[in-house]
Amino acid sequence: MPSIAFLEKVFLDRRASTAALRGVESFNLRLVRELCGLGVRTTLFVEPSWTGIVAREAPGAENLRVVPCAGFGSSLLAGLSAARAIRRLARREGAFDALLLGNVANRLLPALWGLRAGRDFRRAVLVAHRETSPRFLRAIRRLPGRVVAVSEPVAAGFRGRGLAADVVVDYGVMGADRFHPLEAPRSADAPVRFCVVGALENAWKGADTALAAFRLLPPAVRARCELHLMAYREPPAFPDDPGVVAHAWRDAGGIPDFLRGMDAILVPSRDEEVMRETFSQSAVQGMLTGLPVVHSPIPVLAEKFDRGGGLCARTPEEFAAAMERLALDPALRARLGAEARATALARYVWDSERFLREHLVPAT
Repeated sequence: MPSIAFLEKVFLDRRASTAALRGVESFNLRLVRELCGLGVRTTLFVEPSWTGIVAREAPGAENLRVVPCAGFGSSLLAGLSAARAIRRLARREGAFDALLLGNVANRLLPALWGLRAGRDFRRAVLVAHRETSPRFLRAIRRLPGRVVAVSEPVAAGFRGRGLAADVVVDYGVMGADRFHPLEAPRSADAPVRFCVVGALENAWKGADTALAAFRLLPPAVRARCELHLMAYREPPAFPDDPGVVAHAWRDAGGIPDFLRGMDAILVPSRDEEVMRETFSQSAVQGMLTGLPVVHSPIPVLAEKFDRGGGLCARTPEEFAAAMERLALDPALRARLGAEARATALARYVWDSERFLREHLVPAT
């Protein structure tokens, strides 16, 4: 039975334990559950405030050991505490088969400098959800193993940097079977529903672009359409835009049904100085649901539509033109949606058993 030590910066951050679970945290907690279910002895290192959350998200998980690591409110100190715990356990029980790093994390640098491959673990595997930094590259350069990047733009920052690990792209949606097209087509008289999905308080998600595009639709077309903005902590009101619906954030379990009620998804994300898309779960969830996608031209989105399935738009005017085409042509929506779903099924479905077999503890 393989054994892994799982280090993730968010689980060592006391402040993060008070926020709603999203994105990478949800992915990593589910990955913990699935690895344990595959018979992997998983040791997860957490700031004490996370122990109850882990118990709730992985109830009764066999093969899971949770090690609290006090950092007195500092994730950096909690990381050092985790490194000391890994070393103690490795001395007592033998080296872990793998050190699994849940994401790029500069706050884990002191911990990484203190760990030793061969003594504390046999190989290191990093799941890189975002771009690396020069400091993080220096810390992992000597670690044997693999970098599993979520997209080619993320992988590019690791390639050609003299790493002991190799670099691959392999990522997707967990529980992809929950995302499937609506079994019965919606009525031809129903409004054409467009949506944007994400934490829309973040300007880089581009909800303002989608709203501007909706307002640019010809009045006769706009009267037949709806724009659903999913989601906000405090949904704004749009009294002058009766076709615009702002939603409060809902549990991730409700997203598949929400998407099945839509006709197309907009992904107007833009790169900003600090924040940007590195994969776009919402785009792939829409693809799996069989929705056509109108997307911005940033590389992480463009790479997903090289086989069709989407319309690229740069400006509100271009988004409006694409929305008008889709609103007036059900056959185009169906064709692009089928292409998007085929690509997502071929490339973007996460498989924890494959991850274990090919990346984490590969057969020798």
